[in-house]
Amino acid sequence: MKILITLTNWWKSLVVSIQNLLAPEDVKIQKLLDFPLGVLRDLLPKSPVYIKDIFVLFDYQNKIVRLIIKSIKYKNNANLRRRIATYLYEEIVDISSEVTLFEGSTPLLVPMPMSKKEKRNRGFNQCEELVREIKKIGESNIEVSYNTLKKMRETKRQTKLSREEREENVKNSMSVSNSSEIKNRVVIVLDDVYTTGASFSEARRALLASGARRIIGIFIAH
Repeated sequence: MKILITLTNWWKSLVVSIQNLLAPEDVKIQKLLDFPLGVLRDLLPKSPVYIKDIFVLFDYQNKIVRLIIKSIKYKNNANLRRRIATYLYEEIVDISSEVTLFEGSTPLLVPMPMSKKEKRNRGFNQCEELVREIKKIGESNIEVSYNTLKKMRETKRQTKLSREEREENVKNSMSVSNSSEIKNRVVIVLDDVYTTGASFSEARRALLASGARRIIGIFIAH
């Protein structure tokens, strides 16, 4: 009997090990989700970025932070997206309170846009999905728009481009579909990763050119 129990336990351990090898990222993500909401945020390393009107939650150099971005960006992990949306919402509430107090109006939250081809290939825009989650959390005090900021043309993937190439790649690639919606308003643009800031700079250019008063960027990581 003892031998049978030992073999059974060994077999169970082997199965778990094989499962971990086959899907290690999913296992790690589940372990992250097992942490309480506030505990996980405290455990993740904060971003070292301190730039005016740029708010970043976490440090992208951390492996776990990169895994979180990958799971949201490419796998559309709904549970993790909701968790990160909660952290973004908390930050946006603080930003909105300050903007309302000092500028007299509530800001408008918009996702960083994708081209039609990019969205079709991936099946979703992770920034749109995050904004939708944020809106669910703060239905009454968060104003959002999903179609105001648009990407007009295809661009190369930014990951392997230099800073100068990134800026040229996205130059004049975005536009605003409804300028009256952002006229004299503060707009918060949500994106997943802040690297060189080229995409955000292009979004800011398009929004300011269409009448927005101030542009703020909020990101999961840098």
